[in-house]
Amino acid sequence: MAARSCGLGLACFVLLMAAAGATQYKVGGDNGWAVPGATAESFNTWAEKTSFQIGDELLFVYPKDKDSVLLVEPADYNACNTSSYDKQFDDGSTSFALDRAGAFFFISGVEANCRANEKLIVMVAGAAAPAPGSPSPTPSAPAPSGGGGSAKAPPSSSPKAPAPKNSTAKGAPSSTGGGGDKNGAGLTVAGFLASFVGCVAYATLAF
Repeated sequence: MAARSCGLGLACFVLLMAAAGATQYKVGGDNGWAVPGATAESFNTWAEKTSFQIGDELLFVYPKDKDSVLLVEPADYNACNTSSYDKQFDDGSTSFALDRAGAFFFISGVEANCRANEKLIVMVAGAAAPAPGSPSPTPSAPAPSGGGGSAKAPPSSSPKAPAPKNSTAKGAPSSTGGGGDKNGAGLTVAGFLASFVGCVAYATLAF
């Protein structure tokens, strides 16, 4: 029981830490989700100044009887097409979780408002973005190491080169007959001595 309670406590702590790391951004600030005023900052200008991370939330506040929020595709965003959307929100206080890296496209559910620039693009950074950069050095690293291997190859082959020379040098005398001459001379002397001993033994027996 103690171990189970400890495990549950740890899980709750992790969830709390994850929640603490997330940030909620109110779209449009005090003006909320509405047509920007003539001197007001556009939604996209605000979004470009903000670093959104996975887990962050967008809070859209608007009069639910006059406006809404549509999550749309890029083509529908550009055309302010309110008849085609991925998700529609019309509760007046919409909290949208940024659950992936990439771009999110939002427009007002009122076409006239969208054309008056009540639209937003949010870019969410992903932790995997730097990964493509790291493999590029990795392939380049083997290239130098491969070069080093080729540089070490000649020394390893050079010791082998003397080996054939030494074997050839050892074989040269045998092919030349130097070693054969010595062996032949030894056989000749041994044969001569054997013959001499045989003659002496024969003469001894004869007498």
